[in-house]
Amino acid sequence: MINEVSIRCFLTLAKTLSFTETARLTYMTQQSVSKYIAKLEDDLGFSLFIRTHHYVMMTKAGENFYQLFRRFSEDFDTTMEKTRKYYSNLYNSLHIGYLEWLEISSSIGEALHELKKENPDLRFIGEKHPQYELNELFLNHKLDLIITYKEFAPKSTGLRKMKVLDTPLVLLVSTENPKVRPGATAEDFKTEPFIKAAASRESLSESKTRARRQCRELGFNPSEIVISPNLESAYMAAEFGQGVMVSTMLSRMSLHSELACYDLGKNEELLCFWHEDQENPAVSTFANALEKAHNARDES
Repeated sequence: MINEVSIRCFLTLAKTLSFTETARLTYMTQQSVSKYIAKLEDDLGFSLFIRTHHYVMMTKAGENFYQLFRRFSEDFDTTMEKTRKYYSNLYNSLHIGYLEWLEISSSIGEALHELKKENPDLRFIGEKHPQYELNELFLNHKLDLIITYKEFAPKSTGLRKMKVLDTPLVLLVSTENPKVRPGATAEDFKTEPFIKAAASRESLSESKTRARRQCRELGFNPSEIVISPNLESAYMAAEFGQGVMVSTMLSRMSLHSELACYDLGKNEELLCFWHEDQENPAVSTFANALEKAHNARDES
């Protein structure tokens, strides 16, 4: 079987036409060089060199195979360099996306800090996107990993996932609502108009179906389903007293708005997703580090 060492010996001997010089350049003995050349000739079925006591010269077969193996060697070196560069860039970069309004930047920072302990050269790019754009970029392999709620899980085969945490669901209500008073609970608002933000590129009927499903899960019986075009509009509608809406405690609006907040006694899963064919080891390492960062925060 033809091997790389035989080809390297052959190409070197073809240039030097000296077994002694070839042995020196390849850090081998003359006997080993002769052995590899003889084996290559046997594998090919042609004599590649004419050997006399005074000189060494290539045969016609040697000239033909020299051109072949020289091109192969050049192509091999080019391919090796291209491949090394690709994996060097791949292993030293991490491109993630997460759902807009999520308040998780500090946890992401902690996870990245852990990764940089092992790989100080790691380059990180983080992007926030609406749900549909986030999934679309991910499924088109424009993002290495995404962080989103279970409700918005991308639908495709060949995906891996990891639960980062369970975050409490809360009901947000305008402080102008007359039912907002000391001792009130989420139970007091179960018949109020229910506001739901439409997902990107989702039809009105799909949005209402998703809203009704969530109402059933929570035991709500709203007088009306109000679909807002996006999350920001939904929060604004709640602030204006047009209804109540469900959010999580990871939402910036839940944490910083003036809305009254009531615990619903249920959680929503925050998940990481990445492709099974993802070759970058930093991706799954980041997912594990993110989970640990949240667990450590919950325990503190």
